[in-house]
Amino acid sequence: MTSINPNRPAPSFQPTTPVAPTERQPATDTPVEALPDPAQMAAAAFRAERERSTFTPSSGHARVSMEGGNVVLDVQRQVGASASTPREGAQTRLGPVSLGANLSARGSLRVEMPAEAATEGLRNGQVPNPAAPETWPVGTRARAELQGSAGVNAGVAAGPGSLGRRLGVDTSFSREQTQGYELQRTSPETLRATVSSEGRQRDSTNIHGLEGRQDQRLGHTQAADFNIGTAEGREAYQQFLRTGELPRANGPGVSNVQRTDTLDQNREGRILGREVATTERRTALSANGDGDQTVRQTDRNVAGSTQTTEMQVGADGNGRARTAINDSVVATTTTRPGQPPETSYELTFTDPNAAALARGAFSSDDAAASGTGPFTARLNEQQARALVERTMGQGLQGGQQALDRAFRTLSTGGQQTFATTLYNSTVDTQRPNAPRRALDSSPAEAPAQPRPPAETVPMS
Repeated sequence: MTSINPNRPAPSFQPTTPVAPTERQPATDTPVEALPDPAQMAAAAFRAERERSTFTPSSGHARVSMEGGNVVLDVQRQVGASASTPREGAQTRLGPVSLGANLSARGSLRVEMPAEAATEGLRNGQVPNPAAPETWPVGTRARAELQGSAGVNAGVAAGPGSLGRRLGVDTSFSREQTQGYELQRTSPETLRATVSSEGRQRDSTNIHGLEGRQDQRLGHTQAADFNIGTAEGREAYQQFLRTGELPRANGPGVSNVQRTDTLDQNREGRILGREVATTERRTALSANGDGDQTVRQTDRNVAGSTQTTEMQVGADGNGRARTAINDSVVATTTTRPGQPPETSYELTFTDPNAAALARGAFSSDDAAASGTGPFTARLNEQQARALVERTMGQGLQGGQQALDRAFRTLSTGGQQTFATTLYNSTVDTQRPNAPRRALDSSPAEAPAQPRPPAETVPMS
């Protein structure tokens, strides 16, 4: 299977200026001496505003309408082509062969402007000038977007009917790419710019009933606020217009810089159309203009096992990561510059039966299992490694990832299965009557003590 190339250049889109729409004339059958009804006049004006539209082959479709309290200008244009063999396929020596391909592109521009500040130019279908944002009323938002898609599929059937197609050879590939630019006048001094792109790739291969599918989405979003009331902000904004690249750090005239990258990956395995394996992964990386970064990743498989990791790293190098495994394990890792990372684990059992078993697993006294309520055990990395070796055997590789995978395996069956495994590891199977060897854990963290009030020294 192929993968998305994040370095592929994004297409650029320059919106075309639509043809000015023609104003519809109201009916003139009202007697001259009759006074106009203000409500009827407002309704007629509103209908005229909504119905103002035009279509020409050169500019596409443009429409001016009222949405809530905004005047909205929409411009769209679309082109496309497709070709394919007949439904039953083309007859060859290999058997019926099917082939299809499609290609399409769509461009759109949407401008929203508060009705009380809407210019006559916008009402007539004219796009506000992005090079002069100081002329935009506060609340104006403009977004230009270009979408392109292409796909191809080919197959050779092994025989007639749907079974013949499943037992044959089939492959398909499709890709969609969206590029967007957005400008918003958020205050008299501030213009917010956002650049986004999203690519989606889907492919599948079927060989004699064994099928693999993949669906990937790669997204990038950047945003920054420009202070167009200052010379530095105006120059930074003009630089953005010239290059299409937003600043990556806060600076003079530039603030609230944000960046988010996301990757979604879904994979499936099928046998004769029946799903036998699936994995889902979502990764998101966020960064701000001060150098702080956050990474969040979620994994899910066909057995329902999930693992979510969120890591925060500051500009000073200090970081903290929290990994939640299914519904009962949390790993916390702290990193400091020049020091090895420190990881601790917390096992929590909220199910009453599971809590009783887990409470007994961490105590050699069987009477301890009679406690009530949820149970939590805190482990350092050495204790967590010893627990995994007691339950899963020797040979565990070093590093936190290996420990996380082991805890994910142990906790996949639910809290009761997990707690039972822990309890059984404390029993000597060769000597059932021997005392149990309890698992080690760390004492609970002491609650933070309030600071004593400062001693008051009487003044002489």
